[in-house]
Amino acid sequence: MPAAGHNYGERMASTLVDLEHPSNRNEGFCAALELAVAAARELEPGPVPASRDAGLDERVQRDAILRLRSGATANPGLLSLLADGRFAEHFGDHEADDRDGADEVSRALAVPDLFCLASPPGTTRTLTVLEIVRAAAERGERVLIAAPTAPGVEAIVSRLPPGATVIRTDQAGSGPGSITAAADGVQHRVLSRSQAAARALEPWLGEPSPALGWLRRLTTALGEAAEARERAERAVAHRDATTRDTRLRLGAAARAAEQARDEAGAVVTGTAGEVERLTAALRRAEGSRLRRWSTGGLRRRLSDAVRVAAVARSAFHQTIAAYEESAHSLDRAVEQDGAVRAAADRAAFADLAALRALESAERSAHHLTRLLDGVDAAPKWTADPAGLAGFAEHCAAREPVLRGRAGLLREWRQRAARPTRQLHPELLRYADVVASTCLGAGRPEYGELEFDLLVLEDAARIPVPAALVPLVRARRAVLVGETRRPLLRDTEVVRAWVAARCPAGADPDELAALLTGSVFERVVARAPERNRAVTLW
Repeated sequence: MPAAGHNYGERMASTLVDLEHPSNRNEGFCAALELAVAAARELEPGPVPASRDAGLDERVQRDAILRLRSGATANPGLLSLLADGRFAEHFGDHEADDRDGADEVSRALAVPDLFCLASPPGTTRTLTVLEIVRAAAERGERVLIAAPTAPGVEAIVSRLPPGATVIRTDQAGSGPGSITAAADGVQHRVLSRSQAAARALEPWLGEPSPALGWLRRLTTALGEAAEARERAERAVAHRDATTRDTRLRLGAAARAAEQARDEAGAVVTGTAGEVERLTAALRRAEGSRLRRWSTGGLRRRLSDAVRVAAVARSAFHQTIAAYEESAHSLDRAVEQDGAVRAAADRAAFADLAALRALESAERSAHHLTRLLDGVDAAPKWTADPAGLAGFAEHCAAREPVLRGRAGLLREWRQRAARPTRQLHPELLRYADVVASTCLGAGRPEYGELEFDLLVLEDAARIPVPAALVPLVRARRAVLVGETRRPLLRDTEVVRAWVAARCPAGADPDELAALLTGSVFERVVARAPERNRAVTLW
């Protein structure tokens, strides 16, 4: 045992200073804190529970003391407050805060550093703490809830109203409220929100992908449609040529009837012209005194011309009827000709094949349009060779892009689905409320988190070194506890240990106070009236 005490003296010799000098009081307080951490290990009654990592507990306390000594605390006045009881000036409405009507919640949220709520355990204390947490979170502050043990944390967290994002860092495994469960929830929401996009892009994955298959069908169908259309055009040209040859071969009678019709038409035209000429001559003769003698001859000649014209018209109508009959007969003969019928059938089949090939291309284009829905802008297209070809070119240009996008999304979702701790720091950084035991709040994996408000529940059972772990991370704090609780350790045992082990130059009274008293007793005894409140139930 003396050897151990000698080691303490050597280790702390560099930190011991003249505590009588005012400028060194804070340094002496930090040195006493380090001694208290080291002494607590030996004064701990019984073996350390298997669930605790004593080495980690000491390390997080020493890290908090280091931050306190270097001034790297969220509240820059924390060291002066704990060492000398120097509370910050309250720049709010002092009178309003001190009025009888101001409740504990308003006063706790108004102080710029620490507020002490002295209250016995019970419903009133719990409801007050819950209201402080709720009000702080509602106005956008990040709140840290800490207690000496996990059940104390659970007593508050389990009764918080819904709405705020609450994460418990002391919750083992993946139970409700744990950071693992929160990370799983974020991963589940991310996967759920990206599921529709993943489903839409799924047809663009694979070698070949379903989308590429439909694109190839479209391209193939367009090629087949073009070839079929060429064959149909050749078949139509052959059909027309065969029809012309057959009409030439079978059309002698029709051509003769056509010639007779044309000749009869010429006769009708001639006789009608003669009638018009004679009619005009007769009118001139009747209007002239000199030529009245010739009107009789003109009338006879006109009468004969009219009869000839009537006969010509009758003959012309007969030749028209004969020609039409002959033309109809020729049409029927050509239509029933075997060579013509065969050529017409080939042309019809070729045209049908071209239409079916184009319809196949159109069906493929419709499938591709549905696959583009929700993943890319589908251009307007028309169901003709030019419109379908333009759509196929667009899809061919976009296919590698969409395939790459689908592959990246699948890989990202696979990674997002794996259990990971990478989300934990971000979740803690953006959570509204974080809850933990005092020592759990300083675990290395939680990084340099800082909070707007710390609610330290059951602070009358927490020694100062342990309370420092959450205190150095908060700009303001509310310490909740009850006064006149039993000391943390037996006074006689502590004084005997201090007398035997306290290094030269250290303040034994300060060390004894840190080993026996709680952070709540230390603060509430020095707090001004505006920084404390008392409830009796």
